[in-house]
Amino acid sequence: MKVHGTRFGSLTFGEEELIHLEDGLMGFPRSKRFLLFPYSENSAFFWLQSVDEPDVAFIVINPFDFFANLDISLSDEDTQRIGLLSSEDVEVFSLVNVPDGQPEAVRTNLAAPVVVNTGNRKGTQVLLKEFSPRQPLIPVEMRRGVRERAMQDYPQAQMMAV
Repeated sequence: MKVHGTRFGSLTFGEEELIHLEDGLMGFPRSKRFLLFPYSENSAFFWLQSVDEPDVAFIVINPFDFFANLDISLSDEDTQRIGLLSSEDVEVFSLVNVPDGQPEAVRTNLAAPVVVNTGNRKGTQVLLKEFSPRQPLIPVEMRRGVRERAMQDYPQAQMMAV
């Protein structure tokens, strides 16, 4: 299978690589099939690329890579929706926002993570009121110098406002 988007050109993939979100993502109900791939080599960031709407792509992270004490509990309804039988078969991703021209202020939406059953590739976006939709990834005290490094390492960050 192939998808042609404006950001990555043509991507070739197999059906088994797709993540299926029956309800889509908030604000993007027509995007139900996604590809997940690394942002760059050795990066903690990933792209979540819509196959149904090729112009739609999100930067995502595994929030546990950034927040070690994070405790996300799923409702019975959510686990049934994606057919989850074991916690070992789950992956969690949160959408990332890079404010225009401010890579040091990068944040993630912990209030609406995407939960995926790795066994059947079904996923859903869940709402968790106890978390912030704008959780900073870089503590304020560590932001000095981050902007300059980001612009050197990822010049395309200047153009991204996801």
